[in-house]
Amino acid sequence: MSNELRSLGIPVGVPSSLKKPVVTTAIIIANIMMYVISSYENFFIGVSDYWVSLGGFVPSLIENPSQWYRILTSMFLHADLFHIFFNMYFLYVFGRAVETALGSLRFLILYFVSGIMASVFHTAFSFIGGPAAYITPAIGASGAISGVLGAYLILYPGTYLIAGFGFVFPIFFRVKASYYLIFWFATQLFYGFTKTGGSTAVFAHAGGFVAGIVFLPLLIDRDRVAQFRIFRLFSIIPYLAPVRLKARGLGYISKTIIIVLLILLVGGAVYALLMPPVYGNIKLAVIQYNCEGVLYIDYVGMQIPDIESQIAGLSLTTTRVLLNRLNAAKLLYDRDNTNREVFIENWSSELPVRVRIGSIVKVINVTTTIKDFIGKYDAEGFISYGEGYLTTRVVNIVLYGQQYLLSEGDSLNYVFKISSRTMDQTNITRYTGAFSMLCVLGAIFTVAVKDKELTLIEEE
Repeated sequence: MSNELRSLGIPVGVPSSLKKPVVTTAIIIANIMMYVISSYENFFIGVSDYWVSLGGFVPSLIENPSQWYRILTSMFLHADLFHIFFNMYFLYVFGRAVETALGSLRFLILYFVSGIMASVFHTAFSFIGGPAAYITPAIGASGAISGVLGAYLILYPGTYLIAGFGFVFPIFFRVKASYYLIFWFATQLFYGFTKTGGSTAVFAHAGGFVAGIVFLPLLIDRDRVAQFRIFRLFSIIPYLAPVRLKARGLGYISKTIIIVLLILLVGGAVYALLMPPVYGNIKLAVIQYNCEGVLYIDYVGMQIPDIESQIAGLSLTTTRVLLNRLNAAKLLYDRDNTNREVFIENWSSELPVRVRIGSIVKVINVTTTIKDFIGKYDAEGFISYGEGYLTTRVVNIVLYGQQYLLSEGDSLNYVFKISSRTMDQTNITRYTGAFSMLCVLGAIFTVAVKDKELTLIEEE
């Protein structure tokens, strides 16, 4: 088959009547439909806070089986148009060839298993990002797609891709798939270990990539592999001419670099397993409330004592307002409430509410009334159970010249119930670190030993 087809990542020496990538197409359609549903409130520019709060993967919630659904739902949520476009583009480019090699059902399993392991890796390596990483929602199909990239690296290292960079003038050039994917994997580890990845869950990418490698031998269709190799031996496209056979598998340099990178990842997983940093306990809260006739249920993780800044980072505005007012009233967390029960009726006050605008913090007194409230507090003074009726006002923020002006806005009425429990961050880091370590060791074995029996288009 011609170099043009190799450039597109399509296997060389296979029948032209390849089956259509049904699952790849279906996943792309499902993601696009979910993006439309989750972003229409924002005119399709970005996902709404409601969906991030409902379906985003939060590492601190992995300990709760009722929240495991987030591992799957987070795969179908994307932050904005650029996020979903590039994810679906990469899935389309690489997914077709991998689905052709595995078959539709096996490809679907690989995709979701990679996405699951991406969440496990993200949790295991959250200690690098500090306490905030355990309570920050992660969304996107990148982890699952990274698994497709890992499988592609082993199956088709010798194909060529067209790479481009958008400088003053766009520059495009051909690059071997193995070089491109190894470079991409190395950048994910670099960004992760140096903490330069920003808000991107780079270790989720690395974990998905590793999962795609380690689960490929378990999912590969041996009959399909044999058929591919027969077609390569007696290439019928575009000419009936034998193909010069080369040594199967990854090249020596590529294999060495991948193994070195995987060993670095093993080191991080071992550290998470044996010596996880102790950031303290995390409070996991389930918040059910009715706000202006709309029912909500939200799950948040917070680490004391810096509750205020964590509330400011919550995705769902109505939850953020409720917790902000309770915290200002010292009803969410207060050391003086340790092991106490608090009862309030018909209480009203001008609460000093601190509003964060970037690095700027402003204070405004907000009228807040609590008709009734009952709260029970744990040994650290954090609410373990509470319910009540609260009325407050939103804060309007207006930019006037170079200053931000704050004023009270519309009133909000809440009927709420909160329950929380304490999670040991050390345990989930160790458990997920153990799974991650085993997965990476399996990937090293696959790259070192199994590549020759799995590769369809070998490196030249």
